[in-house]
Amino acid sequence: MDFKGATMSDSREVIDGNEYVDCRFERCDIVYCGGEIPSIVGCTFDDCQWHFEDAAERTLAFLHHLYHGLGDEGREMIERTIELIRQPAE
Repeated sequence: MDFKGATMSDSREVIDGNEYVDCRFERCDIVYCGGEIPSIVGCTFDDCQWHFEDAAERTLAFLHHLYHGLGDEGREMIERTIELIRQPAE
């Protein structure tokens, strides 16, 4: 679903697969479930909470397990992953 210039207030917004351009989110629960990656461009978020559910939540739990369960090797792998995330998109 595509949204342009929309305002979402006091709602639960499942963002998987959606496109948001110049939208405003106010007091929303923003939910990503691990489906198709949403496109979010030029949007603002005011007093919103982000949630990860289903596959997204399991992925974060797995990364947490690797970081804490594999010693130095796991921590180094996760730190390298975070560094890749910090690099600007091409």
